[in-house]
Amino acid sequence: MVGEKNLGVNNAFQTNTIEQLTSGYRINNSGDDPAGLAVANQYAADVSQLTQGVINGNSGVSTLQIIDGGMSNISTMLNRLQTLATEAASTTFTGNRATVQTEFTTVLGEINREADNIGLGANNASNAGTLNVYIGGGSSQANSQVAIGPIGLVDTAALGISTSSVSGATEAVTMAAGTVGSLNNGTLLEVGASQTFTVANVGANGTSTVTATVDGGTTGVTTAQALASLNAQLSPYGVSATVTAAGLLQFQSSSATMTVTPTAAGGIASAAAGTQSSLGATNTADALAAVTAINAAIQTLGSAQGIVGAGENDLNYAIGLANSQVTNFSSAESQIRDADVATEAANLTKAQVLEQASVAAMAQANATPQALLKLLQG
Repeated sequence: MVGEKNLGVNNAFQTNTIEQLTSGYRINNSGDDPAGLAVANQYAADVSQLTQGVINGNSGVSTLQIIDGGMSNISTMLNRLQTLATEAASTTFTGNRATVQTEFTTVLGEINREADNIGLGANNASNAGTLNVYIGGGSSQANSQVAIGPIGLVDTAALGISTSSVSGATEAVTMAAGTVGSLNNGTLLEVGASQTFTVANVGANGTSTVTATVDGGTTGVTTAQALASLNAQLSPYGVSATVTAAGLLQFQSSSATMTVTPTAAGGIASAAAGTQSSLGATNTADALAAVTAINAAIQTLGSAQGIVGAGENDLNYAIGLANSQVTNFSSAESQIRDADVATEAANLTKAQVLEQASVAAMAQANATPQALLKLLQG
């Protein structure tokens, strides 16, 4: 009976050892270690949460990188706007301000489009507020997530440049009734014809008046020749003449009070009699204001870029901590839940020896009564 009892114990010991070796776990049911199982389950839950948290963190970094890339492009466009504004702010600028303004306006529109595209525009502000990325691993929900922002909007209105202009104010120009004022490319001022322009309120302190005349001479003059003649006469007073894309003559000056009064045209070819031109004088006031506004916009955008960059760093730090916690929590769970293979392998050998010994002992125990019976038979 003693041998049978010990054989049962040894069988149970061997069965438990085999179960641990084949499953890899020390705890295979709640009865193996109730308290240890509860702790191990908590570690397993933490590992699952942190593993997903690392994925969340990487997704957050990707989102911020997309936003950062868009703002870098907007920064490049602000630099272009600054170039255009600076160009137009010079009183020596002799180009076509209308062309400069067209590009300026186009770039402003592209800034708005890209701001909406990255969720920082008036029509799409999905990323403008505070972005919360849940990582896990904290003692509360508050310290288990990384808060980034608010980032704010970066469209032209938010940057303070939506109404900026570099074209300058257009001053009134008086035209005599029945005159013409178009200098279309390729047209000729008729032979013997002349056109006089009286330009007032220019020069030092805007107190000078100058009269510039274009003479067709004996062969006529082209638009380019007419402009060259006008600019030669007007440039000492800080005034320049250009032709717009529509073929209209335009006068530019830093003087906001400049006026230009043309006399009767006398015969500029290809312009119908009685047509009045939109002649105008422009100044640098708008361009100078745009330079100031764009400088402020660059600072505003830089602040938003700083928030995004700091957010990227914070998320990378949080991801590093989460990966470390996953490793440590997994190790802690393993120490509680997993079987010690080396020990259990030794226990299996021990259990097999004890089982074989128990069987042998029982066989010997059974043989003793049989010998006694033989003595009685004799």
